[in-house]
Amino acid sequence: MTRIFYSEEQAIAAVGRLDHARLTRFLRAEVIAPAEASGRAVYRQVDIARMELLCDLCDDFELNDDALGMVMQLIDQLHGTRGDLAALLRALGEEPDEVRNRVQGRLGR
Repeated sequence: MTRIFYSEEQAIAAVGRLDHARLTRFLRAEVIAPAEASGRAVYRQVDIARMELLCDLCDDFELNDDALGMVMQLIDQLHGTRGDLAALLRALGEEPDEVRNRVQGRLGR
């Protein structure tokens, strides 16, 4: 898998509603955390998607920096929980039928 990195200028160009002032706001609010390459901030594809979501939240809901931080923290927690649940389901799928049936019974399904 090839990693694609964006410079600040490329990130701004990639996200239609993003400008330098808004990117600076996101960085100060610590809702974007760029990587570093050759001493410069670089952005990954996931950062671009995150910036698009942040622009949506700002434009559609007029969230202030504290609210942006809270919403993004909740989204990050939900994403992590989703990954944990997927791992649990994979592990459960590898168990014998007896174990899977017992777990299903305890879950009331």
